[in-house]
Amino acid sequence: MPEDNGMEDNQVAFKAGDVVYRQGSPTKGAFLILEGQINLWREEKGAETHIAFIGGGELLGEVSVIEGRPHSVTAKASMDTKALFIPAEDFRKSFNDPLVRHVLHTLAARLRSSYAFNAAKAGADASAIGRDAILIEGYSPQVAGLLPSGLPISNFPFVVGNVTAPSEGPVISVNQLQLPMIGMTELAHRHFEIVRRDGLLWIKDLGAPSGTIVNGQKLSKYGQTATARLHVGKNSVIAGSIESPARFAITLPPSG
Repeated sequence: MPEDNGMEDNQVAFKAGDVVYRQGSPTKGAFLILEGQINLWREEKGAETHIAFIGGGELLGEVSVIEGRPHSVTAKASMDTKALFIPAEDFRKSFNDPLVRHVLHTLAARLRSSYAFNAAKAGADASAIGRDAILIEGYSPQVAGLLPSGLPISNFPFVVGNVTAPSEGPVISVNQLQLPMIGMTELAHRHFEIVRRDGLLWIKDLGAPSGTIVNGQKLSKYGQTATARLHVGKNSVIAGSIESPARFAITLPPSG
């Protein structure tokens, strides 16, 4: 659903590339993402910088609703997305308790500050990424439960996949991460790898049946596109289809 289609129905749909709302526009309500992915962009001096992504089960636009301020970022669908629209007034009525409102305003201020920080990081030169600055984390409950504090990566190529035998925890080496997710067919034994090329970092699909999705871009070793470049800041990597619970966040802070 493009940004000017109206919001009469509670459930709305967006096509890849649709603008949900623009930076500086007044808020009409919040969205609960049911499936798909929304990327957040900061617009400055006519240029857009990617700062974050919002996936299934997450709220979008709640900061502006809570604070009663215009949107601080532009939200665009990176793939076909379904969401539940919650009008601003209905959303605010859910927080009538003064203490709850105070906590929410505090959290909203912190989140808005983090957007600004991510935008500043993302503006750095990606070619200056430090070798020991990469962090892979779980971006779904299933993966986050196995990687509660994230895993730093300093050796490339670095392969991510599923274990082939029962294991009590992740199998980790300097060049590999295998998660004990036996029975999850979406995550292949050798699913994707992080590679370094010309000073930049890329995700390469290793031929997994369902492919890999990086920041909304579908990859397949046997398709037209097998690699995607990672940008400074947080990147979304889904091992498998958009419904796959094998979701990762790979963060590239600028060096120095």
